[in-house]
Amino acid sequence: MRPNLLELAVNAKAVNSKLFSLPRVLIMSALEELQGESATFRELKNGLGLNDGTLYANLKVLGKMGYIEEKGVRLGNEEMTSYRITRHGLEDFAALRAWLERWGGGHG
Repeated sequence: MRPNLLELAVNAKAVNSKLFSLPRVLIMSALEELQGESATFRELKNGLGLNDGTLYANLKVLGKMGYIEEKGVRLGNEEMTSYRITRHGLEDFAALRAWLERWGGGHG
């Protein structure tokens, strides 16, 4: 059954609107797929095709929201920052995914 717009709007209250942006959804999706492992800035940039500024700004916002953790790591002779999704991030991303699937499920 196709959900109506009012129902979708009411259900959207369970979704954090600050998470609902393409770069943040891409970042969260990539980190979710790692199942608790982390990814470096360089890995995320190469995998997602985001520019440095967009990636950095959105990683900072996601960190402030408690959705990701960052940690310094040494790879060879280089110091890098790695990012991992938190439990809180997984929970809220699951809510967003469910809302998006409900929205998408009503079309097509």
